[in-house]
Amino acid sequence: MPNKDIVEQGFSQIPAAEQALLAGAEQRIAKGIWVLGIVGIGVCWLWGGWSWSAGFMVGAALSALNFHWMKRAVGALADLASSQAVQEAAGEPPRQPETAPVVIRFVLRYALIGVAGYVIFKSSFISLGAFFAGLFLFLAAILAEVAYQVYRAFRKS
Repeated sequence: MPNKDIVEQGFSQIPAAEQALLAGAEQRIAKGIWVLGIVGIGVCWLWGGWSWSAGFMVGAALSALNFHWMKRAVGALADLASSQAVQEAAGEPPRQPETAPVVIRFVLRYALIGVAGYVIFKSSFISLGAFFAGLFLFLAAILAEVAYQVYRAFRKS
């Protein structure tokens, strides 16, 4: 039976089996980035030689770094939201969060990606197309995770 307070707030409880599945999603996505990155480097080497594999490798490395940074940012936002909820529940006025470091990291993340793309574009030593393919590697890993969870859902029903 769902908790009455949770139902009144518009939330539902997640069954324990699904919580366990969701708890491992970040780790499976990170592993998926590495596996797809290694496979992608090999495919790019066979397809277009060293310039393609180098471009894909740089993009894949930035994609993995971007995923790690986003994971940290989401964790920091969740911690901030929960601490504000605890402060409000205790009757304390909420403190103003430090937003400058979050904004700086956000801007620097995309500036780094932009600089890498610009250097590749200007140098023409490595493939810009392969760089972009590697850059979107985390999306492929997320789609693989979605497919895995859909598979698990259909297998149980």
